[in-house]
Amino acid sequence: MEKAALGAIRSGRIASGPSIERFERLLAAEIQRDHVVATSDMTTALTLSLRAVGVRPGQSVAALAFACLSTNAAISMVGAIPQWLDVDPRTVSMCPEYLRTHLTSETAAVVLYHVAGYPADTEAIASVCREKGVPLIEDCDNALGARYLDRPVGQHGDFAVYSFYPNRQINALDGGAVACTDSGAAERLRCLRRFGIHQASFRGKDGEINPASRIDEIGISAGMSEIHATVGCTQFEDLASRLMQTRANADYLSERLCDLRGVRIVCRVPGALPAHWGLLVMAADQARLLSELKTSGIDCSKLHLRNDIYAGFNAKSAYLPGTDSVSAELMALPCGWWLDRAQLDRIVSVVRRAVGA
Repeated sequence: MEKAALGAIRSGRIASGPSIERFERLLAAEIQRDHVVATSDMTTALTLSLRAVGVRPGQSVAALAFACLSTNAAISMVGAIPQWLDVDPRTVSMCPEYLRTHLTSETAAVVLYHVAGYPADTEAIASVCREKGVPLIEDCDNALGARYLDRPVGQHGDFAVYSFYPNRQINALDGGAVACTDSGAAERLRCLRRFGIHQASFRGKDGEINPASRIDEIGISAGMSEIHATVGCTQFEDLASRLMQTRANADYLSERLCDLRGVRIVCRVPGALPAHWGLLVMAADQARLLSELKTSGIDCSKLHLRNDIYAGFNAKSAYLPGTDSVSAELMALPCGWWLDRAQLDRIVSVVRRAVGA
């Protein structure tokens, strides 16, 4: 990463350059989608996707209340209003039947967040969206490398977005991407990520702005920089081995914690293979376990604070019992590829001690 970043800086090509297109090609091959458009971050990727599916100010977008603010903020950025959906507390995923009964004629799009890299029941959710005629955007920001029915996540939605923030599977210092299968949609996204400019026609042969170049839809500044793309490109080669080690670590922890009273390993949706941003568990005494782990110097997290508490969304409140349960009990334990066996055993020891095993 350091060598790549230094090379980009010394080249003088910091804002734009060939690494951006290379990054897009590498990601397209990894997720097996035809078109990828790199962006400055995941929230702008989702914002552009919402615009691309036609979401307008004042319309409703169905999304989980239990999600990162970086996801649901995009809904407000296009002037829309979240329609809060519940999670299934067994899998901490969007429930297809709940979605089916809560979609309305006012719902302009559905944002499916694969929580902490755990794939949702994507085919069932996509089927509901097709039945109702509602566009589906998959939020894969923690889920690069996750698979559902032996296919990379992000293949069922009209669009899929990814994150390359430092604590993701690919660390590009920051960055995001939108994936789609339609070349026309990809071209529109490329224009929208740069103020609506069509790059090929915006400047004439003399380098000056071409007055004949049309800008019919004003976009934003949302392009990935050359330096971020250069750093990100360094990490695709060993992505598979890092994902494999992370899964092995998650399995090791699961095997040694599955017998504990008061701690339940979160179930996977059938056919899902997580990318594991962390190992998700439900703890009856969440506060105590969090305190014991953090006091012992072990990073852990409640993962998210439910977004329906924020008045800034101007959204209607909803009865979300699954979200209530998850908020009270869910924890993410570290299981990343960088942890060795001794560190994993220490996590197990502290968890077992904390729950009185």
